[in-house]
Amino acid sequence: MDDLLSKQILMLDGGLGTTLEDQYDMKFSTTTPLWSSHLLVEGSQTLSNVQKSFVQAGADVILTATYQTSFEGFAKTRTEQYPEGIKRDKAEELMREAVDISRFAFDGRPGLVALSLGAYGAVMIPSQEYSGQYGNLDDDDLFNFHFERLSVFVDGLTWSKIDIVAFETLPLLREITACRRAIRQIPDGKPYWLSCVFPEGDLLPDGSSIEEVVQEMMSGARPPFAIGLNCTKVEKVPTLIRHFEAAASELSIDLPRLVIYPDGAGGLVYDTMRQQWVGSGDEDSPWDLSMEKIVKQVTDRGKWKGLIVGGCCKTTPDHIAKLKQRLSGVI
Repeated sequence: MDDLLSKQILMLDGGLGTTLEDQYDMKFSTTTPLWSSHLLVEGSQTLSNVQKSFVQAGADVILTATYQTSFEGFAKTRTEQYPEGIKRDKAEELMREAVDISRFAFDGRPGLVALSLGAYGAVMIPSQEYSGQYGNLDDDDLFNFHFERLSVFVDGLTWSKIDIVAFETLPLLREITACRRAIRQIPDGKPYWLSCVFPEGDLLPDGSSIEEVVQEMMSGARPPFAIGLNCTKVEKVPTLIRHFEAAASELSIDLPRLVIYPDGAGGLVYDTMRQQWVGSGDEDSPWDLSMEKIVKQVTDRGKWKGLIVGGCCKTTPDHIAKLKQRLSGVI
């Protein structure tokens, strides 16, 4: 693990849920409130096959299928085996099994398992991680949500199989605070990253500036191993990264690693109300070419300790394989 964590560029996997939809004919809707995590209940072999395909494409890091897990989501899940929903003890067991499935995907090869913990909005129906509209949820509610879910994995055996904790698609400044507060409560710390979503411009959905984001991410004890963005249009990424760099300079903060995994949806946009992709998939430049340029620009400027780079929605093992090939000279 130490050798991998010291690599200048780590390859991350791509969009699990959309790969399951597009290449494995999986259908997700309000009847599957766990989204891709539903495969922990039904279809663990398919989940394993997808994660193995990302490893074979060149991923050093595999995210667990836990992004949208919640006890409420498990309770609402109805299957032939669980006609009345899944109770907490079984839900915890299934969540921990996700770590084993990701570890197994490496088939004995060196690789890092990142525990995927999505924003609170990711478990809402319809999802709200792109808007941050959480209703009356207060700061303690956000902390309790993230701490409760994180605590499921903090037993000796499961925790030892996790290399990195990934708090993903965060739309609110106060949710960044809640995640940091949660991870600080775990005595046996792990490297972790914080990644935000920027659906419009260079502000979080709650209106927070990148300078406020960087300050909140990096201040105080136990700063993150990496910071950055995910599930954002790839054409926005170069400007957003420069804003991160400028904010760190203004605040006299040394930057950690940069984690970037934008979507590969081109002109498609996910409609949370209809729960489907709408628009055109056309793109000005191939995703892997756009990402190659971004990575080379970032490494040339030399402001970050390293990079974790991969894809989010609509990025497939083929995208990751092509990007790895393009970066073969710098990895």
